[in-house]
Amino acid sequence: MQVTFLNPGDASDPFFDTLVAFMRRAAGDLGVELEVVDGHRDHAKLKSNARAVVERASPPEYLLLVNEQGLAVEVLPAASARGIQVLLLNEGLMVPDRQTLGTPGERHAGWLGELVPDDRRAGQLLAETLIEAARASRRGGGKLGLAALGGSFTSSSLLRINGLRQAVSAAPDVVLHEVVAANWQQERARAETARLLAAHADLAVVWSASDQMALGAAEAIAAAGRAPGRHVLLGGIDWAPFAFGEVREGTFTATVGGHFLDGAWAIVLLYDHHHRPQAGPIAEKSQLAVVTRTNVDAYERLFSHRLQVDFRQFSKVHNPAQASYHFGVDAVL
Repeated sequence: MQVTFLNPGDASDPFFDTLVAFMRRAAGDLGVELEVVDGHRDHAKLKSNARAVVERASPPEYLLLVNEQGLAVEVLPAASARGIQVLLLNEGLMVPDRQTLGTPGERHAGWLGELVPDDRRAGQLLAETLIEAARASRRGGGKLGLAALGGSFTSSSLLRINGLRQAVSAAPDVVLHEVVAANWQQERARAETARLLAAHADLAVVWSASDQMALGAAEAIAAAGRAPGRHVLLGGIDWAPFAFGEVREGTFTATVGGHFLDGAWAIVLLYDHHHRPQAGPIAEKSQLAVVTRTNVDAYERLFSHRLQVDFRQFSKVHNPAQASYHFGVDAVL
C-alpha cells in the first residue's frame, strides 16, 4: 500500500520532524510504502505540493493531510475524485470547513475520517499545571495574572485556548489578562511577551499554545531582567525536543505533548483500513501527557534511539482480539 504525507514542515521544524520520524518507523514495521512531501512551512508551497500529488498520472492510494489554513476544503474533494483515500491528521476541520465538506464519506467517498489530538484537554492540562505551580510558589495572597500566546486561526490553537479558558474559569484566584495571536512564531511571541510584561505588572504565568512560542516568551522575560520559570512561570504544547531540556533546567514549568506519535498512529489506522475496512468513518483522538521536572526523564526516553517500539502491536489486523486502539504516549512507554 502507498501512503503520501503532505508535511506542512520539514526537517528544520522540531514537531513535524519528530512526527515524520515516528511515521517512518511505523511504516517500516508494517511494510507500508511511505512518501513524505515537505511544505517548508510555506502555505503556497503546501498547496502546490497537494495539487501536484493529486494530479499525478498514478496518484498514491492514501493521502495524509494536515488541514493547515483550510487546505482540506480544496484538496479533499479533488483527491477523492481521483480515487485517493484521505485521512486528516493533526489538524481537524473548522466549523465552516465542516459545513462545506459534510461528514466523512457523505459527499466525498474517499474521505476516511480524521485522527487529531485532544487539543482542548492539552490546553486545559497545561493551564492547570501552570496555575498549581504558581500557587505553590507565590508569596502572600492576591490574584495570579496570566496571559496566553495563541497560534494562528486554526482548530488546534482555538481548541487549546478553549481548554485554557476552561481551566481559568475553575480558578477564581486567576485573572486572564490577554490572549494574543503569535502565529506559532518564536520571534512574534518574544515581542508580544515583552509588551505583556510592560502592560501587566502582576503577570505571573505565560501560557503558550506551542513550545516554540514559549521559548520566545522565555527570551522576553529574561530580557526584561526577570527569571523565566521563577519570576514568571511558563510552558507550552508540542513536546519539541528542546522543551525537555527547558523543563529540566526549570525555564519551562511544563510541556504538554505526545501527538508527534500521531504520524505513527495514522499509519496503523490506514494499514488496518487497507486490510480490514471498517464500516463507519475513522474518528480517533490521541491522548497527550504533561511533562514536568518530576517525570521528564521517563518521557524523554521516547526520543531515544534505544527505545524500540514495534508498531504492529497497536494494529487490530495483527492483534484480532484488540477491541479498541490505545493511541497514547503511555501505551508506547
